Amino acid sequence: MQLYDAAKEVHEICGNGASVKLFKACLAHELRLRGIRYRIDQLVTVHYKGFKIEQAMQLDFVIEDIIPLNLTTKQENLNWEDMHTILRFSDFPLGISLNISETQLIDGFKKIQNPLIRKI
Repeated sequence: MQLYDAAKEVHEICGNGASVKLFKACLAHELRLRGIRYRIDQLVTVHYKGFKIEQAMQLDFVIEDIIPLNLTTKQENLNWEDMHTILRFSDFPLGISLNISETQLIDGFKKIQNPLIRKI
């Protein structure tokens, strides 16, 4: 997956002690170099029983208009739970939560399936 390869490249150069802000800027540049389209700091509108809640949540990235990606340095699963909430209120088929403080990036790379969208 090109996204994982880009994140791994940034992780190898910045290290697992990088701040989310620095990692985000470097990842944006790495995605641009690889020709991967993205939007950064994307606000998510939530629809609840016909009520529209503007700017309810924020994503660090939306990759190719279909994959939300959030970065974290937290050891707990708070970012993972945030992604579950975002997926529940969106049409994204899956999301990625990336804990950049892991020594091995693969240990912090979590793909999360939207429970409301049937797998193809």
